[in-house]
Amino acid sequence: MDTPDKNKINAVLFKSKERFNAFKEKLTGSDIDLTVLDFESHEWNEYDYSRTDMIIYYPSFKYSSNHPLSLQDVYDNLMFLHAEYPDIIMYPDPSIIKYYNDKYLQYLFLHKHNFPIPETIPLVSEQSLNLAEQRLGFPLVLKNRYGAGGGSVYLINSRKELEKYYQVSKSNMFNFKSLFYFKDILKKRMFYYHMIKEKNMPYPLLSPPLLAQKFVKIDRDLKTVTGDYNVVEAHWRFQVDETMWKMNIDGGGTGVWSYVPEEAVELSTSLAKKLKTKWLNIDLILSGDRFLITEFSPVWHHYAYKEKESFIYKDDYNIEMPLEKSLDLERIIVESLISSVINKKEAQM
Repeated sequence: MDTPDKNKINAVLFKSKERFNAFKEKLTGSDIDLTVLDFESHEWNEYDYSRTDMIIYYPSFKYSSNHPLSLQDVYDNLMFLHAEYPDIIMYPDPSIIKYYNDKYLQYLFLHKHNFPIPETIPLVSEQSLNLAEQRLGFPLVLKNRYGAGGGSVYLINSRKELEKYYQVSKSNMFNFKSLFYFKDILKKRMFYYHMIKEKNMPYPLLSPPLLAQKFVKIDRDLKTVTGDYNVVEAHWRFQVDETMWKMNIDGGGTGVWSYVPEEAVELSTSLAKKLKTKWLNIDLILSGDRFLITEFSPVWHHYAYKEKESFIYKDDYNIEMPLEKSLDLERIIVESLISSVINKKEAQM
């Protein structure tokens, strides 16, 4: 029987809907022992992780992103493994998984540590509605606790609209305003498309507390990615016309890789260090002369270099890592994790 090589890196890659093949290709091309497991099989819970050095799982939303259990495999299974084997290096970083796709917990952290954010009022009571109306005015931005890619984010123009969403979040189905919410859902073609064609009905409810935020009129926002506490990639998302107020590229926004102000770089690295996480995706908006953080995530949707013809790459782009490398997400993550494992093994010698 062969004796295991203690210096050999042992990695576990969990199957996922997205990026699994890309991660597997990068890991297979490295000099490591790779085991592929699946959270949809009971085998993962029987596996012996005692010799495992690193784990990678690129999560997808099992249901619509606003579903409270859409990230169950991450919240439950991956965090269980982290609790049992805290020395295993993981992606996504366990230190911030609790914040993943949870805008309320993100707000609590950002507010507690005085990071610049849009003025925000969690709607925890009827009195909160009064406070939001008085301090934020209309229009205001209303965010469901859970949701990604601009989903479950609304531009609210009146107190009546605000109360409608609030009552639904409180599961008050006997409120007249709640009926209008469900009427609006049933009028949307996409609801029936997902329910009938995709056989995966979007979660129709909202989760408390909703977050009311000051509406900041912008024509672009900025996404930054920190790796090993440095900004490794950043790009602007420009609106295509004045009616567009959410800047997601999948929603029609234009991706532009150009000059990133030093303030945005410093703010991004400062947040990563405060969270004690190596890998972080951050959304920022420019309000007046300062940047505000709108949300963050341990994983992010990723575009390959020159993936879309509409993408713009300008000569004044000032992030040190070349785009040809930084936009190869799987490569830089695998290289970083392997480097961390090697450093850890050397320190133990």
